[in-house]
Amino acid sequence: MWRKSCVAGQSTQLPKRLNMPDTIPYPSPEEEVAAPSPPEVRTPAAPPTPPAGEPPEPKGFVPRLLQKVRRSLGPKPIRTKLMSISMLACMTAILVAGLVFTAFDFSSAFLTTRSRLKSLARVTAENTRGPLTQDSAEDLISALNGVMDHPNVTGAAIYLADGRAVARPTKKTDFSLPAMIPADVSPGTHFSFAGMRQYHPIIQNGQRAGMLAIEVGVSQLWPALRFSALVGTGILILAAAVAMGMLGRFHGMISGPITELAQFAESAAKDCNYSVRAEKRSEDEVGYLADSFNGMLAEIEDRDAALLQAKVDLESNVKVRTTQLEGEVLERRQAEEAMKDSEHRYRNLFENNPMPMWVMDLETLDFIAVNNAAVRHYGYSHSEFRQLSLPAITKGADPLDVERAFRTSQKSFDAGEWKHKLRGGDVIEVHLTAHAIVFSGKVAKIVLANDVTERNRAQRQIADMHQKLMDASRAAGMAEVATGVLHNVGNVLNSVNVSTNVLADSVRKSKAASIRKVADLLEANKGDLPAFFSAGGKGQMVPGYLATLAQQLDTEQEGRLAEIEQLAKNVAHIKDIVAMQQDYAKVTGVMEDFAPRALIDEALRMTGADLQSSSVKVEVACPETLPHVTTDRHKVLQILVNLITNAQQAMDGTPLENRTLDITVAPDSAGHAAIAIRDTGCGIAEENLARVFNHGFTTKPTGHGFGLHSAANAATEIGGSLTGASDGPGRGAVFTLTLPLTMAGTIQKAA
Repeated sequence: MWRKSCVAGQSTQLPKRLNMPDTIPYPSPEEEVAAPSPPEVRTPAAPPTPPAGEPPEPKGFVPRLLQKVRRSLGPKPIRTKLMSISMLACMTAILVAGLVFTAFDFSSAFLTTRSRLKSLARVTAENTRGPLTQDSAEDLISALNGVMDHPNVTGAAIYLADGRAVARPTKKTDFSLPAMIPADVSPGTHFSFAGMRQYHPIIQNGQRAGMLAIEVGVSQLWPALRFSALVGTGILILAAAVAMGMLGRFHGMISGPITELAQFAESAAKDCNYSVRAEKRSEDEVGYLADSFNGMLAEIEDRDAALLQAKVDLESNVKVRTTQLEGEVLERRQAEEAMKDSEHRYRNLFENNPMPMWVMDLETLDFIAVNNAAVRHYGYSHSEFRQLSLPAITKGADPLDVERAFRTSQKSFDAGEWKHKLRGGDVIEVHLTAHAIVFSGKVAKIVLANDVTERNRAQRQIADMHQKLMDASRAAGMAEVATGVLHNVGNVLNSVNVSTNVLADSVRKSKAASIRKVADLLEANKGDLPAFFSAGGKGQMVPGYLATLAQQLDTEQEGRLAEIEQLAKNVAHIKDIVAMQQDYAKVTGVMEDFAPRALIDEALRMTGADLQSSSVKVEVACPETLPHVTTDRHKVLQILVNLITNAQQAMDGTPLENRTLDITVAPDSAGHAAIAIRDTGCGIAEENLARVFNHGFTTKPTGHGFGLHSAANAATEIGGSLTGASDGPGRGAVFTLTLPLTMAGTIQKAA
């Protein structure tokens, strides 16, 4: 059951056995001061036990008996329970022992009778075997009469092999065996409620000649059973008396401490005195229960003290909170007055703002209020504005699009640019910014309109001028491309000129003229050709001469065809260079994003003929994960072609097996891509390193000193740089071009 604590509003759980009252009134602090005497304790009747669902009726005799015992002992005192349970246990044990004793006695007598019956049947079967074979009925009846003289034998008979009775005793008996038994009856003992019947075969010459049946009654066993039952009952009564005497003397050892603890708990609960403690008399479960009860009393005492202190603290907190609420009410009043003042200032700010502003309904987008700047800028009066809506003055937009743009859950948002129609019919471009507010108790949108008509017009003019500049830049780039085309085509034309000279020399030195000599010789001797070709004549030398001449002509033809094929390749390469430079001219002067490896590959294609003719081995190392560069493709290619050409020319004096051009690309700490071009050529002297980028400086006999200077200027123009380094003459040189990376990542570009 639950006991309400001495402080109202709290509850503490106590054991049911204490039967404590539901409510114990505890005096308030004021009542304690006025009446220091302890309050009167009211002990109302214990509340009824809440109804609980009855457990289902158990199955079986023993479970039902145990349930009835539990129900009958439920409300009894613990002393009565202990006595009852102990007596029940003792009686049950003695009863079981008596039943076991009686069963053992009965079974012993039963087994003895069965053993005697089997022995009697075996002896009688041996005695009747001869008379049965000799068909001597008198001897068989005499043997059966002898069997009937044994005690407890109630019947006997001898049957033939087919089951017919051939002899019965002449003595009278209360039981008679049947005149016919089954022919296949099994030997042995057969039991029934009236007794037991023993069948024993009569064997003659290894075969069953007949069957002996002897029946014994079990009536003589019942007196022995009754005697055993009487003895067991007497023992049971005597044991019960002894158990009652011993339990009456020793039950107080268990029930006494428990009863004392229950009385102590009831007294503590009734007096509401939780400072007392129960006496612990032993170290068993009862002693543990006493310790637990004392601990519970200590916890209840601590909780009551804490609840009393909490009550005092609560009253103090209520006073403090009341003071705070009074201050909050005052602050709220001041805030309302400040809000009114702020609303007044806001309205002044709205009305006197130099930019058009309005408040519109969130659902219909109708204008609710507009400021003076909107009236002046749009030309509508205040009353005309209130008859319009935002979609009505929006030009070139679907009203549904306008509603979707402004009916959003965002508190503040940029609505973008729209075209609005003025009262006079003109159209302006405005940039709208909206913010959700509460206006006159309704959710509305306040919109700020910024007229961007002139700004957009200026931006369009700037875009047109930028396009014109781009066109001019492309035109200028095409002129620079023409120079590149002439330079690269000139390199290929050198090869074309060589091929042309080789073909011309081959034609001048051709053996084809010797054919004319042979023809003139034959023409001179055509009148006597048989004599000319006869033995000893010059004509015999003509076939050999013609065969040798044919071989020389074939050799000349192969050489000419090879030179013509090389000449065709050079012409096709010139065509590719022109087509490639035309493609580059389309994007000259435009800053775009490119992969560094793509720029290097294009520059190598442009200078591939010179590198191949000079037997220069090219190696490129560029990571695939490197970001793109933002640059002017034409200027980068101009720089790369110049650097690669200079490196190829610097290796003219290097042995063919050592001519290597290494191109590496890597990002640097400044956010640039560093393209390093290293050769194994003649190198640069230390005193010339600082002058290689000067206009007009060159160390080549046929140089003009413009290439590196223009390349350095182009690198600066596209936001990069160009530097050079060398370990000295004969040790090669390295030139490094840096280009700004596109750090947003790899960007795909359509060529």
